[in-house]
Amino acid sequence: MARTLTAFAPQNGRCFGIFGKRKEIISLVVCALTAFAMVSLGPPSFMTTRYRRTSIYMGDGDCEWTDALAFPAEVTGQDIYGTLLASYPASGMRVTWQQTEGVSGLKVYDDFFQLASPKIGLVKTQYPHYEGIWSYGNGLDQVILVIRNPRWAMPSYLTLLSELEFAHTWQIAYGHLPEVFTKRADMDDWIKWRDYRFADEIRLWGLHIDFYMENGAQYWMPYDFERNGQWPFRFYNASDEPWPQDYHCAHDVESCYPRAIVSYERLKDPIVGPTELKKIAAVLRNKTAMTVMPDDGINCVWHDTWIKNPYPNNDDRDKNGLPRTAYNFTLAQMYVIEEKLVEYKNKYSTGRWEFNTEAIDLVQNFEIYIGDVRAEIDQMEENPPPTGAPNANYTQELVQWYNSKGKGNRYSKGTVQNMGIWDLVKHLYDDH
Repeated sequence: MARTLTAFAPQNGRCFGIFGKRKEIISLVVCALTAFAMVSLGPPSFMTTRYRRTSIYMGDGDCEWTDALAFPAEVTGQDIYGTLLASYPASGMRVTWQQTEGVSGLKVYDDFFQLASPKIGLVKTQYPHYEGIWSYGNGLDQVILVIRNPRWAMPSYLTLLSELEFAHTWQIAYGHLPEVFTKRADMDDWIKWRDYRFADEIRLWGLHIDFYMENGAQYWMPYDFERNGQWPFRFYNASDEPWPQDYHCAHDVESCYPRAIVSYERLKDPIVGPTELKKIAAVLRNKTAMTVMPDDGINCVWHDTWIKNPYPNNDDRDKNGLPRTAYNFTLAQMYVIEEKLVEYKNKYSTGRWEFNTEAIDLVQNFEIYIGDVRAEIDQMEENPPPTGAPNANYTQELVQWYNSKGKGNRYSKGTVQNMGIWDLVKHLYDDH
């Protein structure tokens, strides 16, 4: 896409562009989806009038904090080389956006928050997971994929849902934003959510990676508007290959294939964190309207971001209630996590992926995840957890619990009959 720079001036120690206008019509269909995704971005405008403080380069590897800057209203997505930060839910996006603002000095937008505002420059999302939405039209150009060990991503995901009271509308979620990153989930909710959602979520963790590595491999059926695979829809499998390409990856972005793989575990590590942050900087550097910290200042900005950013993070949850290590999987579930990691390690280390830079990055992280999961399995095998008493009604109890949270039965016949897609999907309901 062509971009024309019409003015360039320094502000607060950073260079900031004012660009030509281009009229653009954006049509958004806003479904009553969970507003979970917005919480990783931080408080909305009614909670704070200032963006998180970030660092600017002072020379000789030194830095100083100032406010992250938003683009002025007259700037459009066509004036900026935009970057999408994508991850499976609860995979460290808060750390990622904070460090990205630090290294760029530019505000990171959220896919759910302020839907009427343009999503330009830097945007974070969980799309295509059902917690994310494509609200940024064709204003972005490249992708950075953020990953986390699913052993820890899934419990963290449930914790966020719990802090938001399992909100299934953005209005409810907004009311609970002050509670985010303040407490962990009720243990009973964790066990029920884990046992009900485990099979789908461990699969979605992998499918999310495949989606971007395969440049938009659409794993959900047409008209599955929430992309959650609930009846009467399902996720595609190997017998359905080749899967279609997602419309947005085909038409709204140069490519959904990631320019870099960023590991949450590495990004937050005090030894290798600055090196991981340099991956983000390298992807943004020399792109239209992007201001990027020089490499010799990244160590400073990484440390200042951890020390001085005012928002709570995952560690703050340990101050209230149980620690994260209390949220465990069954031994059978741990075997499945290990199998999934081995499957993906093998997939992205062979064939056409063998010498692919991003695939090599994935595999290196998967090997670490496998080691961590195997160590936990070894401990569980040495000291097996007690087995619960059989409960013939357990599955039905889980269904009822999930429905009570507003998460289940999203495609009931009565609901879909009142939607414009009924004539296209009614054959799926013929026998029910």
